Amino acid sequence: MFRRRWSGLPADPIYPSNLLELGYFVNNDDEIRSIEDPDCYFKYHATKNERWNERQSFAFNEAMNNVVSSRLDNLGLEKVLLPLGTTDPNQKHVPIRLTPDLPTKSRVVLIFGEPNQALGIRAYRVCDHTGGINKGSMVGFLTGLLQQPSSATDRSPPGIILANPGELWWWPEGKKGLTPSARLRIPMASAVHLERVYARGENTTPENGNPNEHVRYIFEKVLPEFVGKGAKVDIVAIGESSEEVEKYLNDEEVWGTVGRQMNSMVVLSGLYHSDNFVCEGFKSFMKERARAYIEEGSAADTAIAGPGGNAQCPAFTSYGCPVFSAGENCNMTETILIKAEECVLKWLLQVTEQGEGYKNPAFEIVGYAGIPPEQAEEKGGDEGEDEDDGW
Repeated sequence: MFRRRWSGLPADPIYPSNLLELGYFVNNDDEIRSIEDPDCYFKYHATKNERWNERQSFAFNEAMNNVVSSRLDNLGLEKVLLPLGTTDPNQKHVPIRLTPDLPTKSRVVLIFGEPNQALGIRAYRVCDHTGGINKGSMVGFLTGLLQQPSSATDRSPPGIILANPGELWWWPEGKKGLTPSARLRIPMASAVHLERVYARGENTTPENGNPNEHVRYIFEKVLPEFVGKGAKVDIVAIGESSEEVEKYLNDEEVWGTVGRQMNSMVVLSGLYHSDNFVCEGFKSFMKERARAYIEEGSAADTAIAGPGGNAQCPAFTSYGCPVFSAGENCNMTETILIKAEECVLKWLLQVTEQGEGYKNPAFEIVGYAGIPPEQAEEKGGDEGEDEDDGW
């Protein structure tokens, strides 16, 4: 009888997490190119064996993470381990980044990336291809934020908190958190073993086991610890993270505690319906001091819908706030902040300069399928509630 021993299984391939050792370098355009052929970008399909390709991709992404981490250091964003008080990096933790002078800042920008992206990454497909590392990571966006003032009277740059809802799967052997996709590419006992089984006790960080818990921890533990009570907080949230943030804030008790600090909010994609709004304070905040950007196809910053949505638009528009296009070529959530970066920075600056007097103005809404703009908006909530303010 034929019998294969465990020792006879093919070993899982190991690749170095270093760009140069993997055969790549960063050129003058900030793009990662092949050392062997500088005209070529990263080659995922290095072999015909998918497991080898996955392991190489894992190492390559780790190498990019190291480069991005170094650049975040250069921007002055320090790494803090959650839960707060964790000092040993070998213990379970979730890293976040923040500027060291947060308690003195009058304005703080709180950023939640996608739950499937590593800390500081917007889109690997841009980091390792056309556009380059700064554009594909949060470095480009943070650089723009740090050039803004904190208010009309405080010209110092805002403080920044870069949350980490993506790296919540604790990898015991690697002593770090991983994204949902990265955990499938960690070293296995052999190249033919299946994925690692999730064990909540082994692979979960206390109080940060999922995006919902992480969002709650940021608002209830990190903000009170590092942000001054008089500071105003701008929120930028992408994809599913925006849904978790809205779910959390859409609560009377929560809003009564943190609502006074909320200054503005940018929702990038996400599908949290305004019909779910039960907190009047949060509902008013979304209508007056928030806006959403979606993958719609029109030119960047084109007004798509008012707070009541747009029934004629094929995309989801029921955000409870003004909705704008992220750009013509934006067709995926992971690139939405890249496409809409200038629009988001411009609007955040506008809210900052106008301060507490800012309120979303009325916009001319695009029409669809021959429907005039004035008839394109879908009314939400009480009948005609948006008519008085010009929506």
